[in-house]
Amino acid sequence: MALILPDYRIIREIGKGANSTLYCVENIETGELRAAKHVVLNAKDEEKFIDQLRAEQATGQTLDHPTLRKIYELRYVRKMFRVQAAVLLMEYVDGIDMGSSKFTWTLPQLLGYFRTAAEGLSAMHQFKFVHADLKPGNLIITPDNKLKLIDFGQSSAILQAKERIQGTPDYMAPEQAKRSVLDQRTDVFGLGATLHKILTGGALQTEMNKTAGMHLQARIGKRVSDMNRGSTENIPTCVLRLIEDCCKEEPVDRMSDMRAVINRIDLTLTILEHQAAAARKSKTKSPAPPADANES
Repeated sequence: MALILPDYRIIREIGKGANSTLYCVENIETGELRAAKHVVLNAKDEEKFIDQLRAEQATGQTLDHPTLRKIYELRYVRKMFRVQAAVLLMEYVDGIDMGSSKFTWTLPQLLGYFRTAAEGLSAMHQFKFVHADLKPGNLIITPDNKLKLIDFGQSSAILQAKERIQGTPDYMAPEQAKRSVLDQRTDVFGLGATLHKILTGGALQTEMNKTAGMHLQARIGKRVSDMNRGSTENIPTCVLRLIEDCCKEEPVDRMSDMRAVINRIDLTLTILEHQAAAARKSKTKSPAPPADANES
């Protein structure tokens, strides 16, 4: 089913999801750009994708923070009183995601981006929602070097357990896999797992990727020991400790909230700067002159 929006002009297709297509569209009257997520219902069991759009709308319209993508409107396409498709109109975010090969960074820059993400998530938690699907693809860097957090389709109210397992296996907190109550520490885990992925190129071990699931065709039959976990050899100890303290198996053992994560990132950046300053100072020191062999 083609996307039809009477008051918008389709500019181009941006990408595809599990059962959705994302377009850049332009308001015919105002010229403003929007992102339009188009979901078509082909079978009864695909109503879950419409439910995700409803969740994204319910969460996004409640939030107000510059790091969080704005959500505007959810429209339905009906035939004989049955919903056949839906379109979610959102803030258009231009840029590249952190999972892209075009994404480049220095370690201080990367930690700065994650600090900004933690600020947005802190605001989200204050509005009593948890994101529950943090991953590189949901962190967008705009051309003016700003970070945007997108995709609230898996989000839910804090202190609520989901009826089914939702999220992305390589970044999913244990309580998501167990369908337990979710809170701000669920996102602390997801943020740490995302940082691990970007730094190492490999996935952190989680409850959902210990063995391959039906959602990961390339991993069927493989155990965690066969998968790429990435090397931590060149990562500073203070950064490794940050990731470890985000990704403890038990929520009570993790950092308690995003404010604690922000403080820890600030400390980590300070340590890295002191280490860099010490290294620069060591390089500028002149070596002692060699002893004169003929001196008596």
